[in-house]
Amino acid sequence: MEQPQLIGQAKQFNEKINNIKSQFFSALDDFKKYYVYYNKNPEVNEFQNYYVNSKGQLQNLSRDLFLTTNNIDKNIETLDKSMSSISAQLDDEKKLNKEMMKLIASLENTQNGSEILIDDSKSNYNEQYINNWEIFFGILFVSILLGKLFKNNMPSVPVPTK
Repeated sequence: MEQPQLIGQAKQFNEKINNIKSQFFSALDDFKKYYVYYNKNPEVNEFQNYYVNSKGQLQNLSRDLFLTTNNIDKNIETLDKSMSSISAQLDDEKKLNKEMMKLIASLENTQNGSEILIDDSKSNYNEQYINNWEIFFGILFVSILLGKLFKNNMPSVPVPTK
């Protein structure tokens, strides 16, 4: 059921109950009056007819009120079933939302972890790059130093001429 339809039905039920309420007391007054007249003078057909009519009017009002309250009860049962169904769906959606939130947190942690791993690997690469250059310059320096050392300390050996 849609909400506007429910509001419309509630208004209809309220109008019916108000109509019954407004008619009930005058019908009850008529019934009391004609009940007394009829019981005092049962032989007068006019009082008998008025009594039967007022009794029928009260019975009709009672029947209308019963039907209205019965329809209200049916609508309440329908709404209860609908609310139970919606509640079950809501519980399912809450469970799904909880699972999705865990998945999002896991993905965020994975993303954060991958960013940290990328940063760490960049740092490691840069450190290794600097170490490689240090080793290269160290080897170059030692080579030049050894070259100068051996060049200066080497006795010159005469080369035999033929």
